[in-house]
Amino acid sequence: MNNPEIFTSEEQNENEERKRELIELVASGEATLIVGAGSSARVGYVTWNGLLEKLEDLANRCGSGLNQTRKDNPLEYAEDIKSHIEKTADIGKYYDLLDQLFKPKSPAYDEFHSLLIDLPFRGILTTNYDTVLEAALLAKKIEAEREGWQIRPIDVMPLVIGPDTPRLIHEFLLARSNDPHIPQRIAHLHGLHRYRESIILSSEDYVENYGLRVKKNGDDQGNEDRWTFHRKLLWAVLATRRVVFVGFSMEDPYFEKMLEIVSTDLWGWNKSIHFAIMGISAEDKEDIQDSKGKAERLKSKYGIDTVFYEVVEKSHKRLEDIFADIKKQYENRSQSDEEIQDPSSDSDSSENQESKPTSSGSRDILNWLKQAGQRMIRRIGDED
Repeated sequence: MNNPEIFTSEEQNENEERKRELIELVASGEATLIVGAGSSARVGYVTWNGLLEKLEDLANRCGSGLNQTRKDNPLEYAEDIKSHIEKTADIGKYYDLLDQLFKPKSPAYDEFHSLLIDLPFRGILTTNYDTVLEAALLAKKIEAEREGWQIRPIDVMPLVIGPDTPRLIHEFLLARSNDPHIPQRIAHLHGLHRYRESIILSSEDYVENYGLRVKKNGDDQGNEDRWTFHRKLLWAVLATRRVVFVGFSMEDPYFEKMLEIVSTDLWGWNKSIHFAIMGISAEDKEDIQDSKGKAERLKSKYGIDTVFYEVVEKSHKRLEDIFADIKKQYENRSQSDEEIQDPSSDSDSSENQESKPTSSGSRDILNWLKQAGQRMIRRIGDED
């Protein structure tokens, strides 16, 4: 991205350096991916704001008197909408609308989703209610069977955190160690459109499933001592893996609270631990400054580096280019590994056995993760 209207030359260089580090991390096979609603919007699903508009319209059709005083707080407003529908009609209409909005579409996925599931992420989680990524997985499985390719096993059945059995969730967590025998699958953190009991959407849904009640400004309002299954799982992912966020605005107050808890527990402030990939456009000068400020806050508070890509005429083509670059580097690295392992290679056998050098940045993060674990053990001991 070399648009002087968005970044100075120094900022451009810094963004390119972060992009190189992101590509190296994902290509190394050490990252976990968390996918938000922006990814599914590519094939016609509603964004968060669009979802609220649809739910608001349903609530008004169910009966008059919807309280709109909390409209500037999306999670609280979603709770008001849900309560209004339940009082004036039947809560089944609420869940039926969600099912209609997020059921499979045609096309069911696009090339970007194929890119995501082809990359060597140690696990893929999504907060989306649709099965876009499963559709891309199914296409990959069918193609592999048709062409006779040997790939890691694939399970196209969605894994829904909460309703699904602990055994399947445990299996998913084990798969994060890149065990080639455990199927690749998608874990849905906030539910699936056809399972009403799994949906996490309104403020009270978050309280029930995360044990947190959060104000708009991110301050907690108690319930911090209730470590629910969702909270434990998300904590484990954020605390033990380097995460790449894509399709997120990074403004969800509950996600921010979880990031804050992990950063506080593991003393990860102002470190380069995770990555968020976000679009930025030269068309909105105010948005440029807001985006830069958000990036600074994510880094200083939660250890998240932001990699920007330019949105041109509402096109996210340059986001696809980032993941295409990651795939290319991963394929080049895999090819190099095969050449090293080839016994017919002219390289000295002792050199063949040497592991690839790790960048100083990667070594720093690995050492930090080990030290964080040791600190947590000491802190737990102190509390006993």
